Amino acid sequence: MSRHAASLVAGVGLFACVTQVQASEIEDLVKSPQKYLGQQVEMKAHCTKGGRSGDVLGYECTTKDGVYLDTDDITPDEAKEKFADDCAGGKCEATVTFEPHSYSVSGVIEPDKEVVIFNAKTAKVSF
Repeated sequence: MSRHAASLVAGVGLFACVTQVQASEIEDLVKSPQKYLGQQVEMKAHCTKGGRSGDVLGYECTTKDGVYLDTDDITPDEAKEKFADDCAGGKCEATVTFEPHSYSVSGVIEPDKEVVIFNAKTAKVSF
């Protein structure tokens, strides 16, 4: 197999492993978060360095449905620059791809609602 063909096959295999979370699947993400541990997840979210409350060491990304991601770092560097400038304070919605290694559930972050907080080492962001 040529190098180009091998790269194409590897790329297709990687694409097939990404679980794109649609609006209807957010509910499943909240009900069964353990199913998504170690899986690559892609969702639309607003991200803020340090989190909305300033208590996150890296970045906090939140869906409009209340699913949270706390990630140590994001890539590429251009996304970091955009979050520091045009998108500061979570002004821009981005596509976030990550592989959660753990999660927790909180009933204090949003009033009268339990939210799931996924944790990942890094997340890939695109606009």
